Amino acid sequence: MDSVINSYTENAGVAGQNNKQVAAYADLGQGLKAATIYKPKFNEGDPEATRKVGSGDLVTVDLIGYLTGWNGNIFVRTQDKSGYSEKPVTFRVGKGEAIPGLDVGVVGMLKGEKRRLVIPPALGYPRPCSEEQLGKPGAIPDPRESASGSGAPWELRNRLLNGVLNNARDDTLVIDVKINRIS
Repeated sequence: MDSVINSYTENAGVAGQNNKQVAAYADLGQGLKAATIYKPKFNEGDPEATRKVGSGDLVTVDLIGYLTGWNGNIFVRTQDKSGYSEKPVTFRVGKGEAIPGLDVGVVGMLKGEKRRLVIPPALGYPRPCSEEQLGKPGAIPDPRESASGSGAPWELRNRLLNGVLNNARDDTLVIDVKINRIS
């Protein structure tokens, strides 16, 4: 049976879903939900197979962030349209450098793994949030650092200002994250 998608928000992975789909989302606490999109396959004996992201690790990630209250508009993207990692995000896990939902959501992931995080407003960007705060501890990822090949600069800037800074509604964020490096 084909499902009908009625809005961009549903494309962003936060639509009403059937019980099987909802069961795939793990509850990570405080309203943070996560679902594994892709799990890499490793050769037997590969040390990367058991190396999971933990507190204190420095991780480099690629991500696409969606604003659910803005019809699923993309507010941050680290790859250009061809998939080339143009502006990956690097932060130390558990040190408050990234927004709390991303900081907690990457714990336990393997290198190459992709996960969809549904981040409630309380675990998103600080409120109120100024343009000066973006890119500093607690407000990473910085939407201004988006890949230039993912849209026109003015368009990304509008999404940033309207969706992140001027968002009085405190909407849920959906971020698809892929671990590129753990160190």
